[in-house]
Amino acid sequence: MPHHQGFRENFAKALTQYGMSWGSSRNSNIRLNIYEKAEVELAKFAKMPAALTVSSGMWAGQLVVKFLQKSDTKFFLAPKTHPALWYMENLQLEDWEKGLNYSAWTSLIAEKVRECSADNIIICSDSVGSPYVEQFDFEWINQLPASKNITVVVDASHSFGIKVSPRSVGVRFIITASLNKAMGMTGGVILSDLDTVSSIRQSPMFAGASPMMPALLETFVNSLAYFTEQQQKLSENITYFNAKISQNSFLDSIDNYPAYCTQKSNVHEFLKQNGIMTACFPYPTATDLPVTRLIISALHLKEDLDKLAGLLEALVM
Repeated sequence: MPHHQGFRENFAKALTQYGMSWGSSRNSNIRLNIYEKAEVELAKFAKMPAALTVSSGMWAGQLVVKFLQKSDTKFFLAPKTHPALWYMENLQLEDWEKGLNYSAWTSLIAEKVRECSADNIIICSDSVGSPYVEQFDFEWINQLPASKNITVVVDASHSFGIKVSPRSVGVRFIITASLNKAMGMTGGVILSDLDTVSSIRQSPMFAGASPMMPALLETFVNSLAYFTEQQQKLSENITYFNAKISQNSFLDSIDNYPAYCTQKSNVHEFLKQNGIMTACFPYPTATDLPVTRLIISALHLKEDLDKLAGLLEALVM
C-alpha cells in the first residue's frame, strides 16, 4: 500500500490538512474526529464490533496485556506467541507448554484451563505462525469450559488484511495487530467488543500515549476502495505463483497467504545474486537455523513471479 499511487496521493492531501502528527492525548477535550471515523471503518474491515488505534502493533499488544492483568489472573501462551503479548511483562511459559508445537499445545489447553483456579484466564496466541509460516487451527477455542472467565487475545499482525482472524464463542475475544504490514500505516489496532474497547480507552496507559498520525487514518478512510482492489490483486498473485511452482517445491506455505519459508541452505544467497531479496535470519534465537522468508505483494507483476518461480525451479533441479 505505501507504493500505491492513489494511496500516496490521498496521503499527500491528508498531510496538508492534518500535518505530520497529533501530540495530544486521545482523551483530551480537544479531539480530532478522524480517529473515531477511521476506527469505525477498521472495525468493519476486520468484521469486529469495535476498534481502537494506537501508535504501534507492539503497543497494542502491551496495552491489552496491561489492561488484562489483575490480582488473580493466569496467562497461557501458545507456541510462537509474539513478544508484543508477553515480553515487557515478563510472562513465562508453563512447564507443560515448553517445547510443544502448536498442535500439541491445542490438544492440552482446554484441560489445563479446566484445572486452573484463577478468577481470570487469559490465553494468548498469534493468528498464524511467523516468521516460519504455519497454519494455526483455532478449533480449540470451542473446547474451552463455558464456566470460566476466559479472554482469548490473538496477535493478527501477520494476517490482518490478508486472512480472516479466528472467531470465538462464549469467551471474550481481543485482536491486536500492527497496521504497518499489509495495511501500510505506522500504527496498531485493538479490536474487540464495544465494552472492552471503551474500557481500554479509559485506561491511563492509553490516555497518556501519543496516538497514530491522523493523516494516515484520513488516508485509510479515503482509500478503502484501494485496499479492496489490492486484496484482490494479491489473491490473484498468490494463485498465479502457486500454479507456477512445482509440487515438490521446498517452500512451505499455507492457503491464500503471501509468505513462503524454507530452511534450505543457499536459497537466500542464490536469489540475492539474481536480483531478488528475501529475509533470512536465525529465529527465535541466534543459535537457531536461519529462516529464509519471501513475500509476494500486490505490487508484483506476472513477469516478477515468473522470474522468481524459474529461479526456484532451478534450485529444485
